[in-house]
Amino acid sequence: MVKQDSTYEKITPKSNYSDWYNDVLSAAGILDFSYDLKGMFVWLPYGFKLMDSLIKKWDELFEKNGIQKSYFPLLVPLSYCQINESWWDKFKEEGYKVIAGADDKVQGALRPTGEPAIYPMYSKWIRSKNDLPIKMYETVSSFRYETKQTRPLIRDREITNWFEIHTVHATKGEAENELKNHVKIITYLYEEMLALPAFMVNKPSWDCFPGSVGAYEFYSLMPDGKVMENGSANNLGQAYAKKFDIKYKDDKGVDNYCWQLCTGNGARFLAAAISEFGDEKGLILPPKIAPIQLMIIPIVFKGKEKIIFDEIDKIKEELLKQNIRFEVDAREISPGRKYYDSEVKGIPLRMEVGPRDIENKEYPLTIRYGNEKLKIKSHELKNINNIINDIHSKMLKASNMRLHESIKFVNSSKDLISAIESKNIAKVYWCGNQECYDKLIALGEGYEGFGTSTDSKGTGKCLNCSKPSHEELFIAKSY
Repeated sequence: MVKQDSTYEKITPKSNYSDWYNDVLSAAGILDFSYDLKGMFVWLPYGFKLMDSLIKKWDELFEKNGIQKSYFPLLVPLSYCQINESWWDKFKEEGYKVIAGADDKVQGALRPTGEPAIYPMYSKWIRSKNDLPIKMYETVSSFRYETKQTRPLIRDREITNWFEIHTVHATKGEAENELKNHVKIITYLYEEMLALPAFMVNKPSWDCFPGSVGAYEFYSLMPDGKVMENGSANNLGQAYAKKFDIKYKDDKGVDNYCWQLCTGNGARFLAAAISEFGDEKGLILPPKIAPIQLMIIPIVFKGKEKIIFDEIDKIKEELLKQNIRFEVDAREISPGRKYYDSEVKGIPLRMEVGPRDIENKEYPLTIRYGNEKLKIKSHELKNINNIINDIHSKMLKASNMRLHESIKFVNSSKDLISAIESKNIAKVYWCGNQECYDKLIALGEGYEGFGTSTDSKGTGKCLNCSKPSHEELFIAKSY
């Protein structure tokens, strides 16, 4: 955590991504890692404001799309957990059991995911087609006893600030249409809020969420060349409805099992944006989610204080008209320290206001992304939102280009290995057979075929068996 009057924290070069990532989260005041439980941490105020700005946006999007906010208990009865065996087989070893009472009786489990808490209630609420659709979500924490190496916001034991959408529909077609809507929502969050590409794939059937019949998965390419699962929209079909007895009577009194979806993601959004844009100075935040979009730095001279702060009051009025999120750093510390804090926190814009700037009616403006310096005239302050939109567009264009350039279409095992070991994503033709899949990912340690292209157009030969194929499989190292 940055101290206001301490020496500057040294940030590891980004080429050492793992240490750089932890340094930046700490120096920028996002998280405190000193909480004495592995895989759990404290959200600091600045970090929580950052997360909250994204949460408010998805709250707004979900509400507009008729998806209602709800809350289900953190503690899930074991009897609920055991209803769906395939779900329980996956999560029972990762589940936290809750023990309470004088006899240390197991009361239940902390939710690893929302299904076992939510679906028994859905089965109680649905009786007829008039009760459908149900479209609910919650933003909560989930808990898994993660045995792999933990990494803040990427792989935690407490998965914080996680949204889960759970919808129930009368027909397959209604569910599939709703799934398309969920994909649009996640794509919007990526492209319009985070300035990141919405890299979506079809998941292999055996790698889908337990019980689902298909899924769209979103991934982010990280600086170390690994891909991170970063959002999913799952078509559960009727599998969970049959397990949890979620059904409705039609007009003829016949019972019909419902069709269900679940879609989720959370703080991994931030992990991707922080990792994509940050540098050796600290964070570089996409301006649409930045808690502070513009920091005003008063350059104070003795005897000129009133002139400077009167001018800043006028600037603030103009910024408020545009709904710009801003702060004035009036701390009695050196301007250099203020510049450092603004940079390490990734604040998109920094404006200096001093006596000479007031006299000239123009102010030095520093853009954190690209470290561009310019001067903005007082009558141009009404255009700050245009500058913010321009920053966002440049960041999105650059992140799209990096992803595009990192995907390598390969036709040989040698080229596949070369691409992945060079911190890229390999794309190969694949026949769809799991045996071929297993042989392809066995070519290197930690390789994963994390999904197939959603817009495959060509025809080629499976890289393993040479059978004709239309499927294009992405392979990379993953978290």
